[in-house]
Amino acid sequence: MFPDSALRWRPYPSIIDGIERPPYVFDQGLWRGVLYLIVVAPNPSLRAYGIEMSCEIYAGFEEMIYSVANHGDGKTEVYDGGVYIKEAGQSALLKSYVETDPVGRKPRHFLFVGSDYCYEVLGFSEPTIRAFGSPEEAYAWGPSRSDEN
Repeated sequence: MFPDSALRWRPYPSIIDGIERPPYVFDQGLWRGVLYLIVVAPNPSLRAYGIEMSCEIYAGFEEMIYSVANHGDGKTEVYDGGVYIKEAGQSALLKSYVETDPVGRKPRHFLFVGSDYCYEVLGFSEPTIRAFGSPEEAYAWGPSRSDEN
């Protein structure tokens, strides 16, 4: 589904808005259907966030490839220092998933832009975002696997 020239992103306001650009996004792993991402502002900023989102499908794309691909309308997929998270109003991925889902659920498609990688996530809920006191605190965060046996 990448690149998707029919993709249309719309702003999804959050506490991450206005983070210094370009922020870095790190994949902390997928655990029991929940994806964990960290968003960290460049030094010397202390802004750092953790994102948890139910996830059916996700992909990370190298930023240079993402920025030059024929992807979306060419205006809203780049982080401009304002609204950080984008949600797809339409996409080939949303359309395909709806057509093949036997239960008829309505998925949501989000974009998290980074200076090194950009992540697209398809799930059924909104992202849950937590603020951290420092990038170091964010790096230590991730999925809790304390119930492993």
